[in-house]
Amino acid sequence: MIESGTDIARAVVDASFLSQHHSRAYISSLRGDIAQTRRAIAASHELLKRFRQRKIDEATRDVEQHRVSAFDAEILRNVFKALVLETKTPECQWRALAQSLVFEFTGCERVDAALVDWIIRK
Repeated sequence: MIESGTDIARAVVDASFLSQHHSRAYISSLRGDIAQTRRAIAASHELLKRFRQRKIDEATRDVEQHRVSAFDAEILRNVFKALVLETKTPECQWRALAQSLVFEFTGCERVDAALVDWIIRK
């Protein structure tokens, strides 16, 4: 059956309206997704900012709370020397051993490099 020009025009207009309706719905959905993504990114930035600040605060607090006195350092050095002699630890592992001793003593992961150098000094 041959369709008339009017029927073809009507079909084209209906298809155009349907396509335009779908495009608007898609654009609206896309805008909603973009807004949600922006909110998620902003929230992650804020969380990262708080996390970094907490780490800085903890590091500052750890340094301030775990000071090693000269007496304590001398004890750590004597313990280190005794451990090296008893276990025959090779010199390449002395730094790690000294760091672990200071960590066990202070409970702080940040160990002063100068203290470790002094402990392993011959």
